[in-house]
Amino acid sequence: MYARDLAWSCTSVRLDTRLRDAVGLLIRERAPALVVVNADGHPLAAVPPTTILNAALPCPVRDDPLLAAVAGEAVDETVRAGAGDILLGDVLPARPAVPPVVSPNASPLHMAAVMERTGSPVVLVVDYTDDQPHLLGTVDATTLLQHYF
Repeated sequence: MYARDLAWSCTSVRLDTRLRDAVGLLIRERAPALVVVNADGHPLAAVPPTTILNAALPCPVRDDPLLAAVAGEAVDETVRAGAGDILLGDVLPARPAVPPVVSPNASPLHMAAVMERTGSPVVLVVDYTDDQPHLLGTVDATTLLQHYF
């Protein structure tokens, strides 16, 4: 079994993607992370859903969890309304961590070692056979656990 066999296909997005559209992709694909690529298709980041959720929250709520406990449903509408105006590039750090990339022929053991070394719960499976990046999908830690157990 290889990375290409375990990879979940995913749709990549660019930095100018609206947060609402990115969330729609995550929900439809049930993806463990959102893969952000540059104009040439090279992976820039693998953004977990928690990062996107955090970015959508109003700053006062983000800074004070107790305020979130009493804020009520009115804040939900604020989050929904604000998400349409935010670009994905706005929620990433200026220099996002380079996502771990493996070849389609990577073994499960190799992918597990890369996840452990990088602290990432996901690796990107990218084929560079013709010098162009072809994102085949992602493999997350849960998929590797299913493989072994």
